[in-house]
Amino acid sequence: MNLMIVDDDIQIREGIQYGIDWDTIGISRVKSYGDGVEALEDYDSFGPQIILADIRMPAMDGLEFLRQVKMRSREVKVILISAYSDFEYCQKAVELGASGYELKPLKVRNLIQKIQEMAKQVRTEAQGKEAYERYVASYREKVAGELLSGKITDRNVILELLDKYFGLENARNMVCMVMEWDGGDREDQDAGNIKEILRPHLREDQIQLECEGRFIILAKTEDSVMYTLEIQNHLKTLWYRAKQRAAQKGLSLSAGVSGMVTAEKISTGYDTAVKSLSCRFFKGPGSFKMSVQGDRKQEVRLDLPPEYEEGLKNHDLDRMLKAIDGFGLEAAEKEITDQEQVKQVMLSGIVRLAWEMGQNAEITQVRETGYLSDFLEFWKEQCRRIMKAGQESSNRGYSANIRKALAYIHQSYDRDLLAEEVAAHIGKSPNYFSSIFRAEVGMTFREYLNRYRIERATELITGSDMMIYEIAEKVGYSDYTYFSQVYKKLTGLSPTTLRGREKGGIS
Repeated sequence: MNLMIVDDDIQIREGIQYGIDWDTIGISRVKSYGDGVEALEDYDSFGPQIILADIRMPAMDGLEFLRQVKMRSREVKVILISAYSDFEYCQKAVELGASGYELKPLKVRNLIQKIQEMAKQVRTEAQGKEAYERYVASYREKVAGELLSGKITDRNVILELLDKYFGLENARNMVCMVMEWDGGDREDQDAGNIKEILRPHLREDQIQLECEGRFIILAKTEDSVMYTLEIQNHLKTLWYRAKQRAAQKGLSLSAGVSGMVTAEKISTGYDTAVKSLSCRFFKGPGSFKMSVQGDRKQEVRLDLPPEYEEGLKNHDLDRMLKAIDGFGLEAAEKEITDQEQVKQVMLSGIVRLAWEMGQNAEITQVRETGYLSDFLEFWKEQCRRIMKAGQESSNRGYSANIRKALAYIHQSYDRDLLAEEVAAHIGKSPNYFSSIFRAEVGMTFREYLNRYRIERATELITGSDMMIYEIAEKVGYSDYTYFSQVYKKLTGLSPTTLRGREKGGIS
């Protein structure tokens, strides 16, 4: 706590300054001044909480000094001292906000007691102010969440809240920017750093908020395309500053900016900015997307590229890889942000290739989240793996009998198929068929049939809306429970878990 002494009598001010052990009563710094003008010049840099000031001084008397001090801070405690017990002076001092009045000659014990009282009052008020500021911050956060979620829609109420709690006066039109860390949540200190980085560069009509783990800036604008564009470009500059600072710590930050929205549509502006932010799926980390006024993107349906289909038929790996690259370019050009749609097309392509080559799809390895480039690379990796495994299987040189048996299995897997029936189809005894099948294929007839059925079931789970029990019957399992057991054993997931991942729920 800092104490300022102002008196034109050097003996009095230095006697007070050096004649009392201030540390024992919690005063850490004491400075003295010969007049009010000098004291005011040093007021802001010194920052006193308590002031002792003589009433009668040259250049500026104590009452004028008190008036000037209270204009700067209502919280500072000022004790006036005087050699005269003038009632009018005392009355005027109280009106101006003096906290006390001491007569000369000063009694040290009384003075110390008075300053201790003032110090205690300062601490109590500071604690109350801290608690109030915490409450206001908490309430501001609650209000911000309700504004951005669309729970408050009345224009006049929104304008009042923006003015009262955020200092945005008459904010009839706004632009919203949303920023978020790439690759997951970060430490709170990083969030604080972003705020500090942006604060000096914010304009008076711009504020920072936090909601759902995102950094948000609301900026006032006018109902003008050019003015709004200027605001959007300014927000882009703010994001770039934060991005550069984050990069120094090895972090990445992306942002999305809305167009101009009216106050009652503030939640729409937030949603638009979040949607622009989601474009980092195809743009990559550290990206920026600005919404253009009136921009309305139609939902686009993605399918397997025809080139990929041709590559499947001809077992042409290079053609499939080029088709995957083309698929990525199309998704980026059409600004596809729906990860689930991309994931579903990819899974369909992987599963179909696995069937074609008689291999396992291994779809449980699919990443839960990521960027378009991650999905494309995973897709390519699976294509290379499946084609390699398929070629290795082909190089084993299945006999004519086994090739005939496999073709029959692929045609008849959807009904109750027994080894005896397949053996009869190729004109061999069941025991002989079972032995040559295991020797050449590397697994028993029943194991192979289950794997083939499960791969077929996976295609239907990921690529259709059929009920799980219907899929079980369609691929040859009349017992739904047994189907689920086999599916989980071979893939590591239950059919309902896979469907839940694909559709966002459980079938």
